[in-house]
Amino acid sequence: MKYAAVIEDVVIVRPGYTLPSTIAWPASDGAAPCAVFFAGSGPTDRDWNSPLLPGTNGGGAQLALALQARGVGSIRFDKVGSGVNMPKSMAPADLKMLEVLSLAHYTDEILAAWDELASHDRCGRLFLLGHSEGSIHGSSAAIVQQTTLRFAGLISMSGPARSILDTAIEQIRAMGLQAGTDAALVDHALGDFRAAMVRPDAPAPDLSALPGAAAGLWQVAHDPLQQRVARELLFADPLVALPAYFGRALVVSAANDAQVPGSDADAIYAALASDARHKTRVTIANANHVYKSETRAPSTLSPAEIGASYADDNHALADGLVDAIVRFVTTK
Repeated sequence: MKYAAVIEDVVIVRPGYTLPSTIAWPASDGAAPCAVFFAGSGPTDRDWNSPLLPGTNGGGAQLALALQARGVGSIRFDKVGSGVNMPKSMAPADLKMLEVLSLAHYTDEILAAWDELASHDRCGRLFLLGHSEGSIHGSSAAIVQQTTLRFAGLISMSGPARSILDTAIEQIRAMGLQAGTDAALVDHALGDFRAAMVRPDAPAPDLSALPGAAAGLWQVAHDPLQQRVARELLFADPLVALPAYFGRALVVSAANDAQVPGSDADAIYAALASDARHKTRVTIANANHVYKSETRAPSTLSPAEIGASYADDNHALADGLVDAIVRFVTTK
């Protein structure tokens, strides 16, 4: 059967929550390979835009459209707490929607989106694609789904191999040094910061020597509304569960990623139980953390410049990313 290319907005309904979603169906002569996207951390929405960063040209939307043009379908959604799926106000009745959040809930969101794609005849083999923190949740869902008939593989893009806390501390350290703060002062302050973060009831440490990102992380981890899921995420070891995954995998890193180094992708690749014939490790040259074209080394950019490049109108996807994904999802 011939299908036309279509962009379709749907709302997935589950007990206790909904997922406003966008499906990009490709033109095809039958069932097409399809991917479930899971976005990165915090309030990052289905398009991979964040209210914490400037710009609305999200890499997730760009990737979905580029894959659609190459015959690959996808679904992306606003996870609970992002995009249009955020509380309308700070009133207790509105904030109640955040109570569902947990690591298990994020896996459930992915599986709900999987079920939506699987319910359509025009979707054939199914893949799970997680970006950044989303790689952790995508991996968890892949372990659940890997024995199902239509599951075809996992795609990890800039997934962390260390805890989110350790990854964030490394990023905060780099920001502090780039700002010209003495290394010994930064390291001492970060030691106190990490020790305090471990204790949910600890008083706030002195953050005056650290970039503002440290205060933001502290606030999230100690906000009563977010503390449970935030602490789950901050201390989870992304590598622990990976030996339980034995399916096909594509592990991708970006050469100019300011947030997650390529060594994390190497560790993820090594931890997977997949046979070497069934897993692929790719580095995308001239790409930043969200796989936009970026020829500048992160060490030459300020935090503001890095953030501005994530969703501004002047950044296309990096060359090579779409080719790598299409090659993976069309190879049996």
